[in-house]
Amino acid sequence: MSMFPSCEARSTATSRVRSCAPSDRWVMRWAERLVSLLETSTFRYASLIAFIFLLVVAGSVLFSRSQIERLLHDHVHEMILEDIQDHEHKQLLRNAERLAHALADGEMRERTDSLALVLNAQGEVLFGARELADALSCRPPCALGWRTVVMAGNDGYPMQIIGMQLPLSDGGVLFRAYDVLPMLERVRIIPLVAGAGLFAVLLSSLGIGLCSSLRSMRRVDRIRSALSRYASGDREVQVPSREGGGDEFDLLGMDINHVLGRVNILMEEVKSVSGHLAHELRTPLTRLHSRLAGVAERLDDDMRGDVMAAVGEAERIQRMFKAVLRIGEIEAGRCAHVFEWFDSRALLCDVKDYYQPLVEAAGMRLSLEESAEELELYGDRALLFQALSNLLENAVKYAPDGDGIVLMARRRGSEFELGVADDGPGIPEAKRGEAVERFRRMGGNAQGSGLGLALVNAVAKLHAVPLVLADNVPRGLVATLCFKRSQWRHRPPADPGRAIDEA
Repeated sequence: MSMFPSCEARSTATSRVRSCAPSDRWVMRWAERLVSLLETSTFRYASLIAFIFLLVVAGSVLFSRSQIERLLHDHVHEMILEDIQDHEHKQLLRNAERLAHALADGEMRERTDSLALVLNAQGEVLFGARELADALSCRPPCALGWRTVVMAGNDGYPMQIIGMQLPLSDGGVLFRAYDVLPMLERVRIIPLVAGAGLFAVLLSSLGIGLCSSLRSMRRVDRIRSALSRYASGDREVQVPSREGGGDEFDLLGMDINHVLGRVNILMEEVKSVSGHLAHELRTPLTRLHSRLAGVAERLDDDMRGDVMAAVGEAERIQRMFKAVLRIGEIEAGRCAHVFEWFDSRALLCDVKDYYQPLVEAAGMRLSLEESAEELELYGDRALLFQALSNLLENAVKYAPDGDGIVLMARRRGSEFELGVADDGPGIPEAKRGEAVERFRRMGGNAQGSGLGLALVNAVAKLHAVPLVLADNVPRGLVATLCFKRSQWRHRPPADPGRAIDEA
């Protein structure tokens, strides 16, 4: 009976976050916030659009670059053909030496990136750079055609030369060309600048998507918070929305508010029907009980037993009816309850004193397991007394004769356990979820309505604490209500001045 499962062992991710340092908790909270933000549908759609836009941008940059290079090559071809036509117009293409003298004398104004090479019939260079002739590898006679030559310039920088190779009338060769690499370097910056601008637009769209996701997430959080408060018993809560317009969240909020209002009306109708039903059935049941008791007193011994059995059934129906109404009041938060700080040890002693005769009459022993610290709980003392009473009655009902029952009020790490442990048959783990439902009886031959654990569970939900059903060691069941750190405290020291006044 000394070993019980700890509520601390059932720690969650939230409790682990609370155990970290403040800076670590802040980082983890923002990390979880960011992860949840990235999982929103708005950000996913924005990311998908941004990804498609990125592919379009990359394809556009590559396509524009190839188009610019093609246009540049076409432009160079046109300039070369114009130069050759100009030479032909001046009748310089008949003699290689005359053409070389004309180019050397500067009769034609050349661009800085314009190149020319003139070879005679013997392959000697009459005009132009010898390196260009070596790179061209043309020995007269040479056929007409476009040539592309890559070579290093005098300054060591690479050159990409595009030109036309033209045979002259005297057997010489003219190679008219342009170095397109400087022009390419000038025009290649255009798609890069355009790509940078589009990438900035991409980042802006992602930022806008992130802001939109954050705004949508905040509005979803407000809707979830409102629904959570409504589920906790706040029937006046409303989802924030703008009447008469707005976006889809406002329309959703208005629909939710309409549904909640309709649910409130239906709940009021159910409450009214339940109240009338309780009033109408309680009086006939009381009269039936009284009349059966009166009839039993006037009958002989042979028939009195049957009538008294009927009286007992009437009392059982009354108790079950009261228990159902009580559970409904607690679950709806309509029962009279006062939350305050009270001594947990005093509550346990009161329960033990009240049920000690019942436990001893059943041939069992009742013991306490208390915390060495003087601790106080925050809750409704009367409802917790009722919850412990139901747990104790279940232990007496289902535990075999002669075994012990333990009332517990103890601290386990950051949680405080309040409950009952027994050496009975226990409840299989697969059926513990059913055990807290109404009219569920886990014992085969045990008498009862199956409302004991349902009422305890309702009290636990009202106090926002879990009802934990676990295995006892070596056998039996442990039923505990696990209070969070904010719901218990060390008992404050008594005021000496007040004690003297009371004396």
